[in-house]
Amino acid sequence: MKYQRLTIKAIIRWEQLREKSFSQMNYTDKEDIESLLYVMYITSDKSRYTFEVFRQVLTDERFMNAMSSDLGKIMEVVAQFQRKITTSDVGNSEGSPENIGKIVSTLIMAGLDAHYALNEMELCDLPLYLEVYEQKKKEQMEESRMWTYFTMLPHIDARKMKNGAKDLITFPWEEEEMRKEAERAIKEDAGRFEEFMKTKKTDYYGMEKDSGNIYSH
Repeated sequence: MKYQRLTIKAIIRWEQLREKSFSQMNYTDKEDIESLLYVMYITSDKSRYTFEVFRQVLTDERFMNAMSSDLGKIMEVVAQFQRKITTSDVGNSEGSPENIGKIVSTLIMAGLDAHYALNEMELCDLPLYLEVYEQKKKEQMEESRMWTYFTMLPHIDARKMKNGAKDLITFPWEEEEMRKEAERAIKEDAGRFEEFMKTKKTDYYGMEKDSGNIYSH
């Protein structure tokens, strides 16, 4: 047999079989590799065998080497386009890796074509769709908050809400933006103070300091 590509459907089957996220795939682990070769086989419209039967075939060293070589070539091609997926891309609120299957299911329920997602989409394309989905979700939540603010406006004292709709609720990504802005302001202020301390010119009162003595101009 010849393997041509690694589909999202195969990855989902691997996660179901191994009961962990594909991001935890270990290419030095015999069980992980054998499982991946198996799910690629059963999702490529070939005859169906159980994993145990398939593993008996893998005892043929030449057969195993040939399939592993095909897998290596596939992963080399995909790696050219694959950016490193961070925890923020696939992590849940606890920071643990999220299953590719769950992410793809969410995208499908949001409107991504199921056949394309499972059978045609490459793994390296997943972050692109996920980024657009998350941006759309943020915009919808911000729009909903704005309409809530407008609805409440006739019944509240808007002068007390200096940040407008953000005073109703601050979303996590906005808190991160505020944190980064605060850090930037602190760094800029520290930089200005450092430059001030390096200055050897006159002070605010027109006095110049030299060797501990003060001379008036």
